[in-house]
Amino acid sequence: MKRNSIPARGNSQHCSTGRPGSGLRHGKGFGTAELLAGLSLVAVVAGLAAPTYTDAVDKRQIVNDAEHVEHFVNLARSESVKRFSPLTVSYAKDETGEWCIGSTLGHTPCDCMETDATADDFCAIEGAPWILRNRDLQSDWPLYSMEGDGAYAFDPVRGILANPRDSLVLGLSEGDGRFRVELEVRPTGHSALCVPPEGEPIRGMNACAPGS
Repeated sequence: MKRNSIPARGNSQHCSTGRPGSGLRHGKGFGTAELLAGLSLVAVVAGLAAPTYTDAVDKRQIVNDAEHVEHFVNLARSESVKRFSPLTVSYAKDETGEWCIGSTLGHTPCDCMETDATADDFCAIEGAPWILRNRDLQSDWPLYSMEGDGAYAFDPVRGILANPRDSLVLGLSEGDGRFRVELEVRPTGHSALCVPPEGEPIRGMNACAPGS
């Protein structure tokens, strides 16, 4: 008797359907949906990172400006002690927002707004201009407050203010006013930088003491 042949399991062969690529999975490359999803993710990450980067730049800029001003007032103090001569620091601002700080030897205040170097009230020491203007900083108009009577003089013996009732407090801001730094020149002649309560914290800088 002739037996029907039965193909062995595991050895059967699949016939082709005749359609190219039928039965195969596409495992290479990205589809349009995956590409769009990836681009969306990149856009979201970039959007989150942008404010952080901008804040870092603003903080660094306001700190640099404040340190620049502090260096100027500290240099005036050291110049008075070094020369063993009274030295007066003058400061002013006008209605346009321009402001300045200037120094000159003696007890007579100079005018830091004066631009004529030949004028008697021009801020200079031995003919060299000693003026810091707002345009010398990274930000043109970072000043939001200026407190004091316009001038103070140093006692060259001890480096303190000749009049202990004199003082200077400058408030500088950046980032739409969110980041603020105050510079205070104290009766001891020393200066200090701090962050006022209305400003956001800045790493490495102390908060201003209450009531300062």
